[in-house]
Amino acid sequence: MTDRILEVVQAGLVPYAEALEWQRSLAQARIEGRLSHDVLLLLEHPPVVTLGRNSRAAHVLRPDAVEVFEVERGGDVTYHGPGQLVGYPILDLRREGGGHPNAGPASPACGRGAGRSRASAST
Repeated sequence: MTDRILEVVQAGLVPYAEALEWQRSLAQARIEGRLSHDVLLLLEHPPVVTLGRNSRAAHVLRPDAVEVFEVERGGDVTYHGPGQLVGYPILDLRREGGGHPNAGPASPACGRGAGRSRASAST
């Protein structure tokens, strides 16, 4: 059995777009072997709504009041905001004892996809 390392990063308040790019960067580094250990990002977001593959823009009642992102995860509409802890694991599921042998090498928990911004938050 091999010792596995899980780095837990408590990042505080991070804008969704920044967190999404961070996840993608970590996942790519994990896939390419430049990151030798698993990572769990723990953070909060300023008010943001994500639209999963099963959502429709009409499901957001006031899109002008909050940032909205289309993401390639399942589900419908998800709100994230201050005070809500969100965890994004970046894991190598192929590692010994770590998962199914056909699993992908690394995957951000949420937002592994387009992550297109649909609206800007009003200030």
